[in-house]
Amino acid sequence: MAHWPRTRACSGVLSYSLLSRQECPNGCLDSLTYGSGSVKKEEQFMRVAVIDIGSPENTGWAIVGGRGGCGTNLDDCVASLACALNEGPLALGFEAPMFVPMRQEPKSLTKARCGETTKGVNRPFLAGAGAAVLVTSTVVVPYVLRRLKEAVSPDATATLDWQGWLDNPKPKQVLFFEAFVTNQKRCDGNPHIADAKSAAKTLYSDLKENRKIESAVTAGDSFSILGAMMLRTGWSSDISILSESCLVVRPG
Repeated sequence: MAHWPRTRACSGVLSYSLLSRQECPNGCLDSLTYGSGSVKKEEQFMRVAVIDIGSPENTGWAIVGGRGGCGTNLDDCVASLACALNEGPLALGFEAPMFVPMRQEPKSLTKARCGETTKGVNRPFLAGAGAAVLVTSTVVVPYVLRRLKEAVSPDATATLDWQGWLDNPKPKQVLFFEAFVTNQKRCDGNPHIADAKSAAKTLYSDLKENRKIESAVTAGDSFSILGAMMLRTGWSSDISILSESCLVVRPG
């Protein structure tokens, strides 16, 4: 069985070993690969990654674009993210609620954010699964952000402003966003990798096809959990980020 390499640094084009088909459902190395002849020059260094938040045995991640990749180990994920960010712009999503509403009426404090109830399915951020993964994210996401900050060049930057990032994605700039994955079909491989890949492919496809990108979930006045994590791990020093909501990507 092939394994994801534990590379801590990279130089030039990313190099990956083969991946286990059992670990990575439907394969992670899709048609958008280096050397395949199917990637436009300007697309080679644009990557979208998503981490499905959970306990160590319930974590999965995927990177789409360029060479692509996936796995279950967070340190392997950080190493691959660092390589991607050192080479070009990166969008990194976390599958957990990354901002919560700041409301004025007590009776509405715990109501779902706008967009969390679709097609008759209600998935509010404070429901069982949402609340559990939100708490888990408060230890997992800072770990990833801190390790990534340590692994990339000092001039790497981060933002939550997806509109500005989409208009002008800069080299060595990462866009952090929230991935909202629900009601996915069962797969033969790792479901956490499958969820991460589904969200990453959704945003990557929208970027590639130049579709208009809007957040699937909004909340008006918000408290940014992700912004607080960025402050704590050195990705931002602007306290106003605490009131900045992020892009939410939800696969169709």
